[in-house]
Amino acid sequence: MSKNLDAYIDRLYDKDEDAFRIIYDETKKGVYSMIVGIVNNPADLEDLMQDTYIRMLKSLHTYQKGRNFVAWVMQIAKNIALDHYRKHRRETLYDPQEDMNLFDANQSDSVPHDTTITDLIRPLDEEEKQIVLLHIVQKMTFKHIATLIEKPLGTTLWLYNRAIKKLKNHLEKEE
Repeated sequence: MSKNLDAYIDRLYDKDEDAFRIIYDETKKGVYSMIVGIVNNPADLEDLMQDTYIRMLKSLHTYQKGRNFVAWVMQIAKNIALDHYRKHRRETLYDPQEDMNLFDANQSDSVPHDTTITDLIRPLDEEEKQIVLLHIVQKMTFKHIATLIEKPLGTTLWLYNRAIKKLKNHLEKEE
């Protein structure tokens, strides 16, 4: 979020790959965080990220220069992720590889467990995941996050603190 991305908009109209790459590099962490905060299925993340950037390019004419381009792209990611979530929320996804250790009788408890960010944030609800990821991964301010999720700043701070306490309690129980 360090660059003013408006300078690259006209270049995107001309299908400038370097301009797209710069915009992608500046927004990908936030887009990823937004999608992960809503959709729990890692298999869908790449497709949803791609859908976000395709829709961004198709909708570029609706962006008003001088506004916050990153927030505009994040809103696209949020809408795509929410649409996907609503469409697939009743599906139960099961990956047998994920639970291989349940069937391995020789595995000891001392074997280190590879924890991913998805595993770590699993105890959080969707809104908490989104806030934590946007703040920690994208390094967004709480004011910016509050605007994106359309909640008051106080509520956003409260949700973040509740999420952190929930994560601490969960990790303490695991130890």
